Amino acid sequence: MRKARFWGLLCMLFVSEVQPASDPDEERYEYTEGQSLTLGCPFNIMKYASSRKAWQRLQAGREPLTLVSTDRPTGNPSEVRVGRYMLTDVPREAMLHVQMTNLRVEDSGLYRCVIYHPPKDPVLLFHPVRLVVTRDPSATLAASDVPTPNAANIPTPAATKNLSSAGSTTPTQHLPRSPTVVSSPDPGVTFTNVTSVVRYGFRGSRLLLWVSVFIFIVPVVCGFLSKALVFIVLFAVTKKSFG
Repeated sequence: MRKARFWGLLCMLFVSEVQPASDPDEERYEYTEGQSLTLGCPFNIMKYASSRKAWQRLQAGREPLTLVSTDRPTGNPSEVRVGRYMLTDVPREAMLHVQMTNLRVEDSGLYRCVIYHPPKDPVLLFHPVRLVVTRDPSATLAASDVPTPNAANIPTPAATKNLSSAGSTTPTQHLPRSPTVVSSPDPGVTFTNVTSVVRYGFRGSRLLLWVSVFIFIVPVVCGFLSKALVFIVLFAVTKKSFG
């Protein structure tokens, strides 16, 4: 039974090697965004252990796009990473491991593992892989739960203008006048009201005038009266003496 399985696997590998790279059979892989594709492509260890391998994307009407390829191996396991693509060649297992990380919707398409020896045509190692990447349903639901702004709640320019006008009608309060401050030659003296200063200054000048009159006129009057009194006394004495 084991021998039959071995010869069956060997025949499958032989057939896959002689098939052209345009094998119409496909294997379908379905993933959601953010997941990783991992698969293994078997090869004939006796024939391709030291051959370069590649992971290609088939494009309609164009040459296949080589995403990543291995260097010529030495019989030991080797690993090559280019961006989100990684190839691990394990000759002892006769297996090429392929990994694509962080899958996106635009990654959906047809891919294949090949023996890569340009300028010769590549040799298909495994059935072409039909990769289908869909959006994560949970992410879609989370995006749909985000509230959208309601047009009725968005203020229009006219409403904004009205609000601005309403805000500008606030009654203006007049601040009380501060008393006028007049500086005097003496820095320690200030007058807080010019009108009071003028009024009190006028009164002071009148008082000063009366004091001046009193000071200058009273002595004059007193002197005149004293002289008149002396004259009257002398006149009386003289008249009595000659009388």
